[in-house]
Amino acid sequence: MKMKKLLLFGVFILIVLAVRTSAQEVDDQAKVKDVQKIYESLEYNTLAFDDLKNKWIVNDPTFIREIYNRFVVRNKLRIDGKKVSLDVVKTKSQEIYDGDIVVDIRKRYYDDEIEHFAFVPESEVHKQDPKYAFDPVKDGFLLRDIVGDKIYDKIRTQSYYFNNLTKEEFDTKNGYYFDLYLNTLEPRVMYWNTTSNFRNKYLLSFFGKYGNDYLFMPGWMLGDYVFGSSLTYYKNISSNPQNFTYDLKLGLVMPAGTPYVSAMPPMPLHVTGQGVYMKITGDPLTFMDVNLEDFQMSLEMKYVATELTSKELGLRDSTQIYSNRSYFVLEGRMRNLFNLFDFGMLEVAAGISTMDMYEYLARTSVKKLVPLDKNKGILDRYTHHLYTEVGVSRTGGLIQHNISLLMGFNSDGYVFGGVKSRVMLSDNFGFDVRIINALTDDSKFPKYRMAENIVFSPILRINY
Repeated sequence: MKMKKLLLFGVFILIVLAVRTSAQEVDDQAKVKDVQKIYESLEYNTLAFDDLKNKWIVNDPTFIREIYNRFVVRNKLRIDGKKVSLDVVKTKSQEIYDGDIVVDIRKRYYDDEIEHFAFVPESEVHKQDPKYAFDPVKDGFLLRDIVGDKIYDKIRTQSYYFNNLTKEEFDTKNGYYFDLYLNTLEPRVMYWNTTSNFRNKYLLSFFGKYGNDYLFMPGWMLGDYVFGSSLTYYKNISSNPQNFTYDLKLGLVMPAGTPYVSAMPPMPLHVTGQGVYMKITGDPLTFMDVNLEDFQMSLEMKYVATELTSKELGLRDSTQIYSNRSYFVLEGRMRNLFNLFDFGMLEVAAGISTMDMYEYLARTSVKKLVPLDKNKGILDRYTHHLYTEVGVSRTGGLIQHNISLLMGFNSDGYVFGGVKSRVMLSDNFGFDVRIINALTDDSKFPKYRMAENIVFSPILRINY
């Protein structure tokens, strides 16, 4: 009986010890999880920048063996949080010998320390969710403790054979502090900016304009150059420079020469006075529906208020000339219709434009120009145009472009078609080419028009 009591007491003691040990293990595991949570909360989370962090694959077989040996000696290889058996170590070691396992490494975003280290089968490297040979080490300090300072620093400095997997970002963001855009056809130089609520932006820039695409008059044929100042307002700052709320341009119209030798129409236009220019572009329909922000409208106009004398024009006696003194352009444009993948966003536009035309005779004996069409009414002097434009635009990536097809006709029977193209590299260097060709018999054209219009300008842009 005494022996039986002793046996029962021993069993009871064993049960108590087992329960206590189990409870202690559960308590220790809970403590470890709590400590881990506290440790992770101390580090600034940069999950949103994972795709931009410096990544590479170590595939130097000798160096991989050296790193692996440190893990084996320190007994730090784990699978699902548990120590691996000797048989698993031998199996994985054979894969190391055969060169079937490489090392996947990623640095932290904000400094030079390693935040991810993993032995991974070479066949799994380029998979989105690779199956690792062992549990990855996600702490640079633990990794340093395992492999030692010398090997850890060698890993960071990449002094061995490796493949770089870091994502290359060719992103071009619109700057709101300075913008120098040198393009002969449409230059722009920002000279001041401010904000009223730290989300919006007001930009003031000098601008120029040579010719008008929607009158189908290149600058060398229209004969004038617009120079003035613009105010661009962004309700919310955007990386796309086209996402402004409104853009207002005011300028002066001045006579301009031809910057290069070119063919001219039989009777080229002359600038016969000082003019003013205005253009406003915006998305007014957003007042009715915010979802219509991609619909953009613009109104553009020029008006010549003064008249030069025959002497000021410097023409020979009895020279017959034509002169455009005002024009108007009204356009609606729908942007971002749908994505054409890497080619850009589709956009379409339609508009109406009208321009007047005066015919004069310059006489050296007469101070003022002599009108040859004085019997025409004001409205009879205007030629009206209808046009449509379809294009693709891309603002991000390594190469930015805006390519469109332009078609239209006017009340003179002038039917035309053409291509406008602007291509930039990293939004810093590029070119602007615009080609307009008549699709009707050029013998019916007014004497101031041509069958073919081609303009070209290189582009240099500095933006930040």
